[in-house]
Amino acid sequence: MCGGGPRGPSEEDKKAAERKHQDNLALQKEQMEEQKRQFELQRRDQLSRYNEQKAEAKAAPPPKPNATAAVAGLAIDDGKSGRGRKKYRNPAPKKATNTPTITRTDAAKTLYIAN
Repeated sequence: MCGGGPRGPSEEDKKAAERKHQDNLALQKEQMEEQKRQFELQRRDQLSRYNEQKAEAKAAPPPKPNATAAVAGLAIDDGKSGRGRKKYRNPAPKKATNTPTITRTDAAKTLYIAN
């Protein structure tokens, strides 16, 4: 029996792992700084937009269209009779007066059932 268990990593492997770990930490720190910078830029943009919208909300409303323009009404309003929806619909088609209508009694007279 040899009497030895498995060996651990060599010194070179330990140093390489430590270097890799430090590189990863530096990369992570750099990424966090970039995220922070992006966040600050985005926050500044949002605040400026918010302030613009707030200023627009406090501004006086625009004048009413009828008060400044004589042609602000509907262009299709030509004085046709009717109110609401009917005013803008096509006229109903005219009914034909020359077509004969079959009444119930006429239909009964023409019906023949053979036994």
